[in-house]
Amino acid sequence: MDWESTEFAEAHRKYRERGVGARLGFGRAAALIIVDFQKAYTRSWRAASLEPVENTRRLLDAARELGLPVIFTHVGWDAAKPDAGVWGIKAPTLLQIQEGTEACEIDPLIEPLPSEKVLLKRVPSAFFGNTLADELRAAGVDTIVVTGTNTSDCVRATVVDGLSHGFRVMVPRDCVADLSPMSARAALFDIDTKYGDVVTADEVLGGFRALHP
Repeated sequence: MDWESTEFAEAHRKYRERGVGARLGFGRAAALIIVDFQKAYTRSWRAASLEPVENTRRLLDAARELGLPVIFTHVGWDAAKPDAGVWGIKAPTLLQIQEGTEACEIDPLIEPLPSEKVLLKRVPSAFFGNTLADELRAAGVDTIVVTGTNTSDCVRATVVDGLSHGFRVMVPRDCVADLSPMSARAALFDIDTKYGDVVTADEVLGGFRALHP
């Protein structure tokens, strides 16, 4: 992404001068991780636009056609044990998203197939407290494409943990959403500089096809 025409131009130049911000590119095999595109965020007052979900659908269709691993995440809490830990102290409205309710359901535009993995999480990262990284490695995956919401929260956390687990990370900027445009831009700059490649849905589609001609 070209950061020179943005408010991050000076910071971008400083990082580049220090050799930070190299491109990762696709590796040998990719997986698609769709973070929290559930009705609580896509079909409620929290929703900004369905466009990122629609763009994610394009990637989902391609991933399915090519037989790539697809992982969905959603957040939700047990109404009988409403404990979101420290995260719940910071964001108490999280507890409004209860398991088994419509708010917890994946958006119908990208409804998972029975064969696709759906992770219920109670923390920002898709990788925390589970075996996802091991499962992806066992499948030969070395590159993850992360879409979803919020860019500055669960998407960013998943990206950082993905890199920490040794995966190349791609984030298509037209497939992520955030309540705050400012927070989203800052998160994307941070990701593109330090943790992954910020790209477009079209670039991801090209990467998928190059890996699986």
